[in-house]
Amino acid sequence: MAKAGTPKRGGSKNGSKKSTPANTPTKGKKNTKTSKSPLAKTDNSKDIPSDRILKAVEQLNKYTSNKNKEDDKKSLLDDEDELNKALNLIVVNSTSFSGAAKNFKLKMFNVKNSLYAPWKEASVTSVKDFKTLLILKDNEKDLISEDDLFDALNDSKITIDEIISGNDLKTTYKAFETRRAFISQFSLILADDSIITSLPKLLGGKAYDKLDTTPVPIRTQANKAFSKTTLINSIKKVFQSQLPVKIPRGTTMNVHLGNLEWFKPEELVENIEVITKKLIESYNIRSIFVKSNQSPVLPLYYNNDVLKELATAKKEAVAHGREAVTIDGVDIELSNFDKALMEIANPKEVKNIFAKQISNAKRGLEEAEPKDKKQIKKAKN
Repeated sequence: MAKAGTPKRGGSKNGSKKSTPANTPTKGKKNTKTSKSPLAKTDNSKDIPSDRILKAVEQLNKYTSNKNKEDDKKSLLDDEDELNKALNLIVVNSTSFSGAAKNFKLKMFNVKNSLYAPWKEASVTSVKDFKTLLILKDNEKDLISEDDLFDALNDSKITIDEIISGNDLKTTYKAFETRRAFISQFSLILADDSIITSLPKLLGGKAYDKLDTTPVPIRTQANKAFSKTTLINSIKKVFQSQLPVKIPRGTTMNVHLGNLEWFKPEELVENIEVITKKLIESYNIRSIFVKSNQSPVLPLYYNNDVLKELATAKKEAVAHGREAVTIDGVDIELSNFDKALMEIANPKEVKNIFAKQISNAKRGLEEAEPKDKKQIKKAKN
């Protein structure tokens, strides 16, 4: 296959539009135009070119620096620069990431450059100090103290500021305002993975609105018994080489990468490469973008095959008078009448209006899931 930007001599019998890169000149035409930016080029491979990511990071760094200079006279907030330089990946999937089920458990990506170490270092001059909370099982809380962990983690520059149990959330921090004020102090909440599914009820749904206060699962046991060594190693792993991602019910995922000033551009490139490759392998991703809080989005990846499939499916649905629409994290088909109804309906009432269709779609997903699991088991056997 000819490389991108290299003219083909004489063509190929087996050549096709799909296998020919978009910027490869055809026979008989001179390549008089060059691509203005590598960001606009589509790529169906699992690896996004490093130079494309680096270019995007550098442009965003330049954009946010200029914007912060312009806003210096307008803003009195000390943390305005920090907010503007927060970097995020916007990942768009062709279907819901988690299906009908709510997924409160964070997905952890192994990265080369820690998110938490530079975050903690930067917090010295920030409005909010970096503090870490550890939540253990009721019968394990007294088996280790903050001082024990300080001695074991001090060389790694990691501190556990407070240890609580699930029972503390039921009693001491049961009142909503008390619990909210307590939880908001922390930038990282670590929790025993055996109690992680019970924490949404104990912490409250508001805690899961922010990545800072969403519990990160860690292992605390070895051979079905509490292990100080396992706990310490788990804490180190999260703090030094993992990045958490919230799995959404919808088709759009927001991946918080940290702050542009916390990393060298090359370090951000390394993290983005690892995350995007894993996501493209795991899901049917159709596009990936990168942006800071107040910048335009810059495209990194488009999957032409997925986009063509979606366009074809949409044309067929429109031709038959039915079109899929995502409501409450699931895709449902609406007739022309239903689409017109949706356009004039109060957005807050859409879920109630189409409750039956949403329920049927979720039931279909739930019924399909066991079949997939049975097929996987049969394949393994």
